Amino acid sequence: MPSEEQLQTDLRAAMKSGDKLRVSVLRDVLTAIKNLKVEKIVPTLSESDIVQILRKELNQRAEAAQFARQANRQDLVDKNEREKEILEAYLPQQLSSQELEFAIRNIAQEVGGYQIGPIMAKLRERFAGRFDGKLASEMVKKLGAQG
Repeated sequence: MPSEEQLQTDLRAAMKSGDKLRVSVLRDVLTAIKNLKVEKIVPTLSESDIVQILRKELNQRAEAAQFARQANRQDLVDKNEREKEILEAYLPQQLSSQELEFAIRNIAQEVGGYQIGPIMAKLRERFAGRFDGKLASEMVKKLGAQG
């Protein structure tokens, strides 16, 4: 799991090596971290908050790449794809669909049913940043419908 200190260290290393793209991406992430710390009025953020910021930055790059594709701007597509690769290196490995289903089934047994709210809360608590929330909620609905 990434920490703010690790990101700062990597930023300094990227600056020394002259990796302008990595410097830009890490500065964006660190700025988002600082903004959230100010917003929450806390001295440090949890790992799950940092993972959420990284995911948000990743999604922004994916969206920008999609718009660039529509505008036939291959240069911007390539830039956003490279930025996504940098961000993905800091994210924890995602749960596979089988692992997610197994976790949902176990949590459903604990909470006594397939209510989306309690299951999603437990998933976030145990697997912060390691699953797609939309996929998880769809899977909870599907498994709940199966009985």
